[in-house]
Amino acid sequence: MAWKANDPMDGYLPQIYDIIAEYKAPILLHIDPPNGVAVAKLEQALEEHPKTIIIFRHINAYNTPEEIDRLLSKHPNLYADFFAGFSVYNVEGGNNPEQFIPVMKKFPDRFMLSTDSGYGIGSEKIAIDAMYQMLDLLDDPRLARKIAHDNLDAIIKAQPATDTQLELIRKLEQETGTIYHVENLSKAEAGQILAETN
Repeated sequence: MAWKANDPMDGYLPQIYDIIAEYKAPILLHIDPPNGVAVAKLEQALEEHPKTIIIFRHINAYNTPEEIDRLLSKHPNLYADFFAGFSVYNVEGGNNPEQFIPVMKKFPDRFMLSTDSGYGIGSEKIAIDAMYQMLDLLDDPRLARKIAHDNLDAIIKAQPATDTQLELIRKLEQETGTIYHVENLSKAEAGQILAETN
């Protein structure tokens, strides 16, 4: 498709990395194939933009736990989106999801699960089932919750309120006389204030 980049350093992507770093927002990149030039350019992006959170979409698809370990060990701003359905149900995924458990346990704060809407495995329902199977394989309820929810939630909650949100809240303070203490307001908290007052 015309809008696709050739690699993670193509076109405007470097400028986008800088902009989203200011907002502490992540970017989700689909690296296909997960090797060769594409991964070399991903590593270049990670090194040149250390404040940018880059999520490697479906990091387990056609990839090994050893390569995932290498990438996560080398790049602290890299996060892993794990398409459980690929490793659990797709024949090309090896049907050996337990091989990824050690690397997930090694980097418990940087994995998150996804369904890819069941791509290549029949349905999203099957993909969701695969997510539960991965969580069972972790054999640790606290870790399962981190990977299923908390890691992505932490990224979202770390985003500061935008200038637009702060401007609207200041206007709201003038109109209502209510003080919202915007100094350390997150984007999510600001959004909630604005949603509740409209």
